[in-house]
Amino acid sequence: MTPIRIVAAVAMMSALSACGGMPDVATRNAPFEALPPVQTGAAVVPVVAAQPEVPQRQSQTRAAYKIVNYSITVPEDLSVSEANLYYPVADIVWRGDAIGDRKDQVGYIFQESLSRARHSLTDGHAVKAEIVVRRFHSITEKTRYTVGGVHSINFDILLRDAQSGQIVVLRSVKADLKAFGGRRAINADRQGLTMKERIHRHLERVIKAELTVPGGWADQGERLVKGIDQI
Repeated sequence: MTPIRIVAAVAMMSALSACGGMPDVATRNAPFEALPPVQTGAAVVPVVAAQPEVPQRQSQTRAAYKIVNYSITVPEDLSVSEANLYYPVADIVWRGDAIGDRKDQVGYIFQESLSRARHSLTDGHAVKAEIVVRRFHSITEKTRYTVGGVHSINFDILLRDAQSGQIVVLRSVKADLKAFGGRRAINADRQGLTMKERIHRHLERVIKAELTVPGGWADQGERLVKGIDQI
């Protein structure tokens, strides 16, 4: 073998050796929310959802709007189901509170979420917010303790100028959230991340997006729910 071929062979063997010795490294962005740990044999491994790349405009600290007054409506004609099926057909399905007036309970969930959002955003154009719930289809006991599913939440939001009453924003919002099931739901409950608390936090984010992002939740929500496994 000629000296040139020997040198080439040695170089190739070195390159292959280096490639074989380097582990594969998966990179991800900073975590957005730590999810419940999952049991894997002898150890508990925390599962951390990755935060997607955030559009540049979301780095702004000032809100476009601040809520000075609000109303929340859950229409009387929405249907309610208490059936413990995998997927009951109804507009409202909710099991995160004791049996009672489900429409009132859903209204209070929106009230708490909106209250959290408005108290953290004190800048911007003063508006009155009017929210009308169109769908709040959570999961039943049967679904929660088996396969999990989706909290399907739709509502309309209307923002009016606090002084003139002129409409400045009117949107229909689709704010679905992944619903934990089985062991993951149990682990979440143990950490205080009940269905109700997860929905509070999610709707707070959605409402904040409606107040700060030009296109609202539809503008940032799609990227977030994919990047953070819908929390």
